[in-house]
Amino acid sequence: MNITHIFHDCFFVELEHTLLLFDYYQGALPALNPEKPLFVFVSHRHYDHYTPAIWELCNQHPCVRYVVYHDVTDQRNDSILPVEYHQTYHWNGISIETLRSTDEGCAFIVTAEGKTFYHAGDLNWWHWEGEPQTDNDWHNQAFHDELLRIKGRTFDCAFLPLDPRQQDNAWWGFVDFLKTCSCRHVFPMHYFNSKSEMLTYLNLPELAPFLANIHTESQWQS
Repeated sequence: MNITHIFHDCFFVELEHTLLLFDYYQGALPALNPEKPLFVFVSHRHYDHYTPAIWELCNQHPCVRYVVYHDVTDQRNDSILPVEYHQTYHWNGISIETLRSTDEGCAFIVTAEGKTFYHAGDLNWWHWEGEPQTDNDWHNQAFHDELLRIKGRTFDCAFLPLDPRQQDNAWWGFVDFLKTCSCRHVFPMHYFNSKSEMLTYLNLPELAPFLANIHTESQWQS
């Protein structure tokens, strides 16, 4: 298993027989093995999770399949699976489960070749200082309601927001997810160009129990 962090929320996963690409919107992609099908996932249509350029990948690779939140595009054909939250799909040899985002769209749980990946999209505990307390309370409840749906699950890899724009609150959802689910490998995301600021959260005592499983390099292999 090879994992490349492209940028922000975008990760590229290469398995023995399958390629997975999550929430691409900018950055250079690794070489795409033409003998492996490429599954492109789009959690929602925000500019930092989606670009129409993904539809051009079918001109560069012989087998591209798209798993997209249903309102991202009106395109419909055999290579596109539109999804909604709180659903399970078995499609072209992989399994896809969805959770409801606390912003837009969905989070993905993808099982391929016996490995299970969690990609949060914008599902997170978005607590913003200065926002109305009612809004922050809703995000708290909505996020933890989704965690209850997957409590006790084990993921081979989890891609989780750790966004410095949330300041002192950025780690709350990250840690609560790791307390709820067992994750063999964890990859922080959703920090744009602020990697150095993101890394400071790893010094917090709350993250200490999980550090051995957290990866921050741009390329990782097992």
